[in-house]
Amino acid sequence: MMERITKTDSRVIYAILLVSMIIPLLKPLGLPLTTPAETQALYDLIESIPSGTPIAISMDCSAAGYDELAPGTIAVLTHAARKGLKVIGISVIDAGPSLLQKSIEASELGQKEQGIDYVNLGFVAGGETAMASIARDIKGMYPVDFTGKSTSNMPVLNGVNTLQDVELLICVATGTPGVPEWIRQVGDPLKVPIATVVIAGLVADYAPYMQSKQLVGMVPGLRGAAGYEGLVGKLGRGTAGIDAQSVGHVVILALVVVGNIAYFATKGRGKGKGGKA
Repeated sequence: MMERITKTDSRVIYAILLVSMIIPLLKPLGLPLTTPAETQALYDLIESIPSGTPIAISMDCSAAGYDELAPGTIAVLTHAARKGLKVIGISVIDAGPSLLQKSIEASELGQKEQGIDYVNLGFVAGGETAMASIARDIKGMYPVDFTGKSTSNMPVLNGVNTLQDVELLICVATGTPGVPEWIRQVGDPLKVPIATVVIAGLVADYAPYMQSKQLVGMVPGLRGAAGYEGLVGKLGRGTAGIDAQSVGHVVILALVVVGNIAYFATKGRGKGKGGKA
């Protein structure tokens, strides 16, 4: 039996690992996970905001980073929808509006009414300069939304003229422009709380902003997304991704242990057959 294990075709091992990781991706297991403190902080903040209050989400995300950020973005939008918050979508990256619309449609916010419960305003070029202009005159920078509808009398924008009129700004970030620029243009001068859904590679860069309270919450990569999905009680791609990683690690560890046991169990037999006394 042990000799058969040592002679197992590597393709069989790869197949076992592949199947073990595919199963959680198809159906999330919801394995126990500690929610990051910064993710819990964002959830608690949104939970404390009264229904009907406007918040803004800036989709400053590239297409390349979207797969990592989509689960966290969808979970946050679902939470906002359940709380009855008015969601105002903006972007200073050209790919942002279409990616935001994709996230809205995948979340419970997509079941709400566009123009009344939420709006995707679209893209404004200019980077940090555009951020400063949006912060001080939303309707002036967005005379029409992403679909071409006039924003002048749009119900979701009633009473919202500047970003100072929103309770929270969430930046979905993969780089520059992103969180530091929004803090400079909105967080610090206008005293608007800033939070972020961010790729794992930028977590270390943004940690000082959490420590200084310039960021009030953060959903870091898949781990943060899985934690947020657990808080809203709707398991999705974040949980599936973390489950697949966890199961894959366990299977690899098990294969290593079994392989070593088989190796040492057959090692002595090989010496005996060599005719040594």
